[in-house]
Amino acid sequence: MLARYPLRVTASITLALLAPGPLAVGVVVVALVAVLVAWALRHRARADAMDAPLPKSAKKTLEQKVGYYRRLPAAEKVRFEREVKRFLFDQQISAPRGRAVPEDLKVLVAASAVMLVFGRKGYVYERTRDIVVYDEHFDTDYEQGASKNIAGMVHGAGPILFSARALRDGFANALDGHHVGLHEFAHVLDFHAGDADGVPSLMPWTSVSKWVEMIDVETDKIEARKSVLRDYGATNEAELFAVATEAFFEKPKQLAQKHPKLYAMLVETYGQDPASHA
Repeated sequence: MLARYPLRVTASITLALLAPGPLAVGVVVVALVAVLVAWALRHRARADAMDAPLPKSAKKTLEQKVGYYRRLPAAEKVRFEREVKRFLFDQQISAPRGRAVPEDLKVLVAASAVMLVFGRKGYVYERTRDIVVYDEHFDTDYEQGASKNIAGMVHGAGPILFSARALRDGFANALDGHHVGLHEFAHVLDFHAGDADGVPSLMPWTSVSKWVEMIDVETDKIEARKSVLRDYGATNEAELFAVATEAFFEKPKQLAQKHPKLYAMLVETYGQDPASHA
């Protein structure tokens, strides 16, 4: 998209289009060549990054902290590592005010994102949002501390925010159905289809109407305390999808047994069946 290229290039093209004549054509050609060269260089840099071995420290993080990765066959582990490298190359991950984030946290952010779309080969997250990792939970004023209550947040057209403590806890407690990394990237997939309405971009369009009907049913189950899903899922449609995603990856057998229709639709959405190897 033009918005992703340097402003001076797009400005040159705009001015050239407004100024007819040979000079205008020349400016357009030069600007387009600059755009193509920039794209080619970035494409080459990404290919080099993905072909390079995953750093030993990053692989150690995956092996020690990401159960999903440990359960994969050897060939799929290689593919997972490749997608982690792609994500880390494409995305900007920092702490507040641009401070550096420890490498293991970057790997956990990337692993969260890759887990969701690993069953959809070829899916690539758009580079449209910065990712900001706070040390602790934070509040709506982005003040952080042990007494704050927000573990993660996704803005409609802004950054993705995480608490480092919550992110680490999500991987350390992989069976409790509470994983902020999975939760927030589920919101990202939801926003990718437009507004956050609980209908993710990966869901086949033929299933959308059934899913919308199911949201009401599953919300009623949560409110009646008859659900595997966390209470927070009853907040609205978007939160139900995000909470269901957490349970899908962390409590797949329970979800499949007690909510078979919900589980089946998430299998269709994510192209994965975690209950089969849990």
